[in-house]
Amino acid sequence: MIEQGKKYLVTTDNWFYGPDGQNYKAAWGRCYIGKTAEQLGFTPLRPSTNWYLCVGVDGKEIIIAGCQIHYVIRCEERPVVTVTPATYKQKDTNIEYISNNIYYAE
Repeated sequence: MIEQGKKYLVTTDNWFYGPDGQNYKAAWGRCYIGKTAEQLGFTPLRPSTNWYLCVGVDGKEIIIAGCQIHYVIRCEERPVVTVTPATYKQKDTNIEYISNNIYYAE
């Protein structure tokens, strides 16, 4: 069970852009669970999207739809990527992504 306000490393099913223009597949920070209607003002039809996980605080937060969460790992200390950045090339677009980039939402 995710505890409100504790720090987690969250991996997502899809890539997302951070405010720095970089692509990420994971986010780390304090997490808060909420209902989509409270955040966006409407209730989605799919049950897996009626909740979200807010990662981070003070303007650096990212809101991830429940259906996009792949793994959640309790991680109070800021994770450090110690391996050489690995890349992934998307077949359809030939865009190359760094596959072990973490968005630090703190």
